[in-house]
Amino acid sequence: MGRCCLKRTKRRTLAISVLPDGTVEAIAPLGATVAEIRRKIEKRAGWISRQRRHFLSLQAERPERRYCTGATHRYLGRQYRLKVTTSDKPAVKLRGAYLLIASRSASTRAVAALLSRWMRAKAKEQFERRLGKWRTWCVERGLSAPRLHLLAMPKRWGSTHPNGRMCLNPELVRAPAPCIDYVILHELCHLKHPRHDPGFFAELEKLCPPWRALKQRLETAEL
Repeated sequence: MGRCCLKRTKRRTLAISVLPDGTVEAIAPLGATVAEIRRKIEKRAGWISRQRRHFLSLQAERPERRYCTGATHRYLGRQYRLKVTTSDKPAVKLRGAYLLIASRSASTRAVAALLSRWMRAKAKEQFERRLGKWRTWCVERGLSAPRLHLLAMPKRWGSTHPNGRMCLNPELVRAPAPCIDYVILHELCHLKHPRHDPGFFAELEKLCPPWRALKQRLETAEL
């Protein structure tokens, strides 16, 4: 069956999902036995295999990122072409359909580092602005005011602690804006519902009705 991750909550039914890295995540009721969970996962073996093949095909189609003139990178879901020049004054500017990168060296390492810093700064700017719209909503419900932290996470877009510390992956800034908002709302719901229980999904449904479509869009986006 491959890698599996089991979580337990007060929910009444078992929820099974396949993560982009192929891990099977099972969210089970507190009283469910391991044997019961295993049987139900095995019944979904065909669907799990199809999901894993789907994610593998997406990974195979995604070429390694390049950092030279002519290479393309995404920002807020839109594709931009790089124009790399050498300069004593390093800078990255967004102009039309291009990302203009002035670097002291045209080496892959130097250009990648410069673009990474620019993306991280834009991520902080975008995430803070979008998150700021919901701080009043949190206060009105007696929840901790969310505090943004950028954290590179290989398998997750975000995580939130009940004390308000919200970690978002800076790579998320490459995704379409609606997908960024979905992740932020997902994490906001965790301030009220730490687990993926029925209350969590009911709250997410209210705040972001198209969340299922946005989740799928994010999982299949070429970033």
